Amino acid sequence: MNELLNTLLSFGGSAALAVIVVISLYVNRWLFERIDKQTEKVRIVRRVIALMILVLGVLAFTITLPIAKALKEEIIGLIGIVLSAAFAFSSTTLIGNALAAMMNSNIKNFRLGDFVEIENTFGRVTNKGLFRTEIQTVDRNLTSLPNLYIANNPLKIMRQTGTIVSTTVSLGYDLNRSQIEHVLLNAAKDCGLTEPFVYITNLGDFSVTYKISGLLSEIGKTITATYKLNAKVMDHLHKEGIEIVSPRFMNQRQVNEIEFIPKVTKEGDSIEDEKIPEEIVFDKAIKAMRVEEQTKSLERIEREIKKLHKASKDAKAKEEINERIKTLEELKEKLKSHIVDGKSLLETE
Repeated sequence: MNELLNTLLSFGGSAALAVIVVISLYVNRWLFERIDKQTEKVRIVRRVIALMILVLGVLAFTITLPIAKALKEEIIGLIGIVLSAAFAFSSTTLIGNALAAMMNSNIKNFRLGDFVEIENTFGRVTNKGLFRTEIQTVDRNLTSLPNLYIANNPLKIMRQTGTIVSTTVSLGYDLNRSQIEHVLLNAAKDCGLTEPFVYITNLGDFSVTYKISGLLSEIGKTITATYKLNAKVMDHLHKEGIEIVSPRFMNQRQVNEIEFIPKVTKEGDSIEDEKIPEEIVFDKAIKAMRVEEQTKSLERIEREIKKLHKASKDAKAKEEINERIKTLEELKEKLKSHIVDGKSLLETE
């Protein structure tokens, strides 16, 4: 019995230290949750601090263990080697990705729901973690990229104010350039693009390549806009009697009477008014963006409630303030419910 009691007492220091580490982790979380503006940067800093507390806690726990000094030194040496290797090879380790996450928050500032392109990956951001960033691509699949990979490669972020949508078409040298440019500009305007422009990108052996571009203000409809631009370019060229076939093919064909221009169909044959593909392709990204927007709205409401509590206390003003606080509290609870439901849906996908 005495031996058991002595053994338990010998582990008392280590147990106390373990409790301190757990409390430190809880306090770290509690302190950061008190911050009004819960940005992605704040969450990443909180996770990094928690990781540091855990690492230091493991070292301190090892030091206080009631074991032989030689064994203790071997364990500490092993931990030191592991940590040194982690820092030395941080470009391929969790530590490197954690540091990259902090750097991305400061330099490459993108949000949930943003359209991004890195190397050959294009899509919308669905999640930003401490070690990895998740992107939903145009085939609706989810791609997870290490934060260090994002930090070390050029990242294109689509601007919220609008983006350029373009397409190219190759036509023969026998066609009037001014006429072609006029037709292409009308096609771009017809599909809703603003400030369209045309330029020649290549003078080939058998054809001239034209590129038509325009500004799309609703960036959430890039796939739809690209489809419409291609469709309108084809429709407008055919309407003007311009064939979209290879000039080489035109020179080789045997029957000159044949024209490769389809007959005009009824307006009802168009599929442009069907459900836009972005709602299907980027469904998770859209949900993630809504959750982030709701979270920001919740933070604004909480800040306003705090200000109202500190406001004037005279009778008339107090009644109006209390009414306003009551309205905000109701809205706050609704937003919390929506955020919880939204996060639950994201976790199940």
